[in-house]
Amino acid sequence: MCRILSYLGKPILVEELLYKPDNSFIKQSYHPKYMSHLLNLAGFGIVAWDQHSYDPQLPFLYKTPLLPFYDENLRNLASKISPHCMLAHLRGVTYSDKQVISTQNVHPFLFPGSNVALAHNGSLYNFESMKYDLLEYIKPEFKKDIHGTTDSEWIYSLFISQLANPHGKYATPEIIAAINETLKILQRVRKKNNISINSPVNLFITNGEFIAATRYVLDYGWQASDTEAVSHFAYHSLWYTYGDSYGFYDNEYKMKGSKTRSSIIIASEPLTEDATTWIEVPEYTLIVAELSGGEVKITSQDINL
Repeated sequence: MCRILSYLGKPILVEELLYKPDNSFIKQSYHPKYMSHLLNLAGFGIVAWDQHSYDPQLPFLYKTPLLPFYDENLRNLASKISPHCMLAHLRGVTYSDKQVISTQNVHPFLFPGSNVALAHNGSLYNFESMKYDLLEYIKPEFKKDIHGTTDSEWIYSLFISQLANPHGKYATPEIIAAINETLKILQRVRKKNNISINSPVNLFITNGEFIAATRYVLDYGWQASDTEAVSHFAYHSLWYTYGDSYGFYDNEYKMKGSKTRSSIIIASEPLTEDATTWIEVPEYTLIVAELSGGEVKITSQDINL
């Protein structure tokens, strides 16, 4: 399915992540290393925070349903902005005439009235049967902002509804609690609708000050017989690398200096063919990275619901 890339740390030119590494994010749209059977051709989106921009709490937001490797505007943008935090998403869908390719369905999602963005890698099986049962858990002010057709946008609405203040600052325990409650509600509603098919929920969440990412599957291993369920069994990996700064060092792209934690990348797959400087996140894990005093603090824990 989709590919996601997040970054937090020292300001970095966006093209250093999207275009230049040998397994660059844009390359993953047509040649994903860890997901060979599906291409990510249903759109691209990026949200990025720059401390030196006007009103730095508000991010850049760029979305297009077009193919990113033909997008000259994206290439120009990537060569000019240097955010300290970004979240980028390549949308992948099953090959079907039922799929809706539109800007409204492109991640990351960022509703008016919230400063938290979310991107999702995965798919909720038989979502149409369960989605309206989620409404009782979504705050009224966010119901009206659901404009697309994806399960991901509903998951986003559900998540920000679990935050006491969806446009404020957040402590790590609050973010962790909101993520766990979101996953619990999904489990509850699926059980109500007798849904028990393998459904990946890899979430990436950020507001420019933290990144939270999950590697999680609902009802792991339970298969469906229909052909559309193939995407539910794709390899939904999660990787990260941290250090002082990311760039071209010693004739290769890598994170420089592992003793200091000034920068972190969390992504669906490494940005380089050589993954020796990357760490794969185990299944059923939540990782949170926060930027404080120029240092990235990393918290990792099992997801036990």
